[in-house]
Amino acid sequence: MADTIKGKLQEAGKAISETATKVGHAIGEKATEAKDWVKEKLDKAHNSADEAADKAKNDAEVAKTDAEEKAKDKNCGSCS
Repeated sequence: MADTIKGKLQEAGKAISETATKVGHAIGEKATEAKDWVKEKLDKAHNSADEAADKAKNDAEVAKTDAEEKAKDKNCGSCS
């Protein structure tokens, strides 16, 4: 322990510096966690959007095929 004011101030400065470093590290860790969480949520949203787009494309293809088949059936029905 320091006996002089200068020594006490140096110890206090060192303690403040160490605490600030710890706080900085904690903030960095939390920022990384937040970044990872956001990335995970964005990936899920992107996957959901891709799935919805694929489903819509498939549904459109099925509807087109159904419409073509109905048109064929209608034309053939009038031939008989």
